[in-house]
Amino acid sequence: MADNPKKKGRDRELVSEQEHEVAYLMRTAKVTRQRALEAIREAEPNREKVMAYLGKK
Repeated sequence: MADNPKKKGRDRELVSEQEHEVAYLMRTAKVTRQRALEAIREAEPNREKVMAYLGKK
């Protein structure tokens, strides 16, 4: 993830463990913080894989 969350480009395809990224996952996938962090670690930092891991697409 870029230092600037408003930056566009390849970074949009990735998910990091930064607080705003985890909060977004929690909100969109309706999961707990622990589950969101687990998905990021298990499914690589690829946003598509994380959402598929959480059962949302």
